[in-house]
Amino acid sequence: MQGKPRKSKQKAAFIYKPYLKGNWRSVLAAKRSLRILVYQVAFIFAYLFIGQVLLFDAMVWRVLANLLVLLSFGALLYNDGARMGMEDVTFAEVALARREAGKEVTSAELDRCYHPLKGFFTVLVGTLPLILLSLVFALIATEQHYRLGSLPGWVAGFERRADVGLALQYYHEHQGIGLEGILRIVVRLLLFPFVNMIGTSSSAALLWLERLSPLLVCLIPLGYALGYLQGPRLRAGVHGAISTDARRRVRRQKKERAQRQQPRNLV
Repeated sequence: MQGKPRKSKQKAAFIYKPYLKGNWRSVLAAKRSLRILVYQVAFIFAYLFIGQVLLFDAMVWRVLANLLVLLSFGALLYNDGARMGMEDVTFAEVALARREAGKEVTSAELDRCYHPLKGFFTVLVGTLPLILLSLVFALIATEQHYRLGSLPGWVAGFERRADVGLALQYYHEHQGIGLEGILRIVVRLLLFPFVNMIGTSSSAALLWLERLSPLLVCLIPLGYALGYLQGPRLRAGVHGAISTDARRRVRRQKKERAQRQQPRNLV
């Protein structure tokens, strides 16, 4: 008779232990927001090198490739937020044990403890300058239209004629770059993957993208806040792994003790 098939992998155990809930807004959480800005700047520089490679002619491949890059950047922030969340939960467990032992827990220590909203506060502070910049641009952005390019050099000789020169005078009207132009450069760098997805053929679609820029600049940094929420679960997984290893060690010791106590066969 065949026995029941063994499960190749046991289900991971999660043991949630109580912890002291800290402050969701603090100077420490605001300092962590610098990480969000550093990541954003790093993403911009990285995309300046790889963005041109992702400009496929087929829209489907272009969207998929740029979406994959966005998800990769978001996953990086997600992992960083999850790591910070687990560290804060670990500290919060120690702080709770200290309070239950009658020791004082300072305000600075409460700032270090875990709170589920702390990740969102960090993201908000870190992206607030970008949100405000994008909001200003979204309010003043206008649809871009086709502009005439520069004339070839051989045309200069014909411009001396009154009839030809008057017709070509529009080519020499130069407009300096204003606030809208400067903000457009910055915002499009922040939204480089989305700009690649849409392409530059539709000025109306780009205008909608620019109007939605205050929301779009928050998408990737939100990965940090979502990862931070996983802190208690990751810490519970650590407790579960420790408990599972302890049970296995006890069973192994019992088995070895039983084997030693069995009488040896006499020859």
